[in-house]
Amino acid sequence: MKTPTLHRYFDEAGRLKEWPSRQRRSLQIEALHWLAGKFDSDQSYHETQVNEIIRAWHTFDDHALLRREMVDLGLFRRDPLGTDYRIGQPRPSQPRPSR
Repeated sequence: MKTPTLHRYFDEAGRLKEWPSRQRRSLQIEALHWLAGKFDSDQSYHETQVNEIIRAWHTFDDHALLRREMVDLGLFRRDPLGTDYRIGQPRPSQPRPSR
């Protein structure tokens, strides 16, 4: 679930249309958790599949930014070759926003 503040970053189709600024890091984290919810936690994904899913849920054409942010936050675990992705648990140092 998106908070009212985050809601303004989405288009009518429910896609992320704008990446919140650095000053709004908590909204970035909330958006990343929302995006992680689009992936099945029991499935392994190839990088191309991850990119396709991310592209389907945002409109500002920067899937690499979102993928990297999800990995850095710990929402995705990546194999050493960087080709296999799985949904992980967020790092404890980052607060997990309510959905």
